[in-house]
Amino acid sequence: VQERDTLLTKVKGLNDKVRALEDKLKETEGKGAEDIITGEERAVDRAGIYAGLSRAMLVSKIFDLNDTMLETISSQFH
Repeated sequence: VQERDTLLTKVKGLNDKVRALEDKLKETEGKGAEDIITGEERAVDRAGIYAGLSRAMLVSKIFDLNDTMLETISSQFH
């Protein structure tokens, strides 16, 4: 019974998160990326270079940067 109650509480919390995200999505419909970027996101991407990229493109950029950093570091030891 306790495990069931714990799971029900988790489900309720997740449902609340889904509702909050759906509400946020409704608020942002029809707006451009510039209108929905948060202050925290602006601080990280001041030039707005990454604002229009998809999640997959961002992950790709991160891997490319990581590879470049590893190549640079390893070249210093050779």
